[in-house]
Amino acid sequence: MKGILTLLFLINLTISCAQNEQVNIVGEWKIISVNSGDFYLNTKKDSISFSKHFKEVFTDSLELDNVIKVTKMTYNNNIMEFNDNGIFTQKIDSELRINGTYEVDPSIGKINVLLKENVNWEMDYVLVDEQLHLTTTLYGKKSEFVLEKVKK
Repeated sequence: MKGILTLLFLINLTISCAQNEQVNIVGEWKIISVNSGDFYLNTKKDSISFSKHFKEVFTDSLELDNVIKVTKMTYNNNIMEFNDNGIFTQKIDSELRINGTYEVDPSIGKINVLLKENVNWEMDYVLVDEQLHLTTTLYGKKSEFVLEKVKK
């Protein structure tokens, strides 16, 4: 009997921790930095830097200026929302939104987002000093995002 009670307690504790972990990411999160390997953008400091290889590809200064503009437009006001009912929304600007659902697996530190058209987006995550750090692979390259919770 004592063993059964201990097992039930541990199961309850595990479920409780998993729910608390999901609650921690619930809300709106603003992207404050992106590191794609090709570029690093910090939206809070309005700074951007490029890898040597990236600079070799975009040698024309006008072309590089356009890349900078598009990159900043894409990430400067980019918000990821994790709703408490499992709905995911990414607001890239006032008109462009990406919708889907998400599940959190705190035991392995993963968020799995299922977007429309059955696109599966898996991210490693960790909460550090009230910032959400996401790591994912996009187009075969590792990308890292740091997000801060939007205060309302």
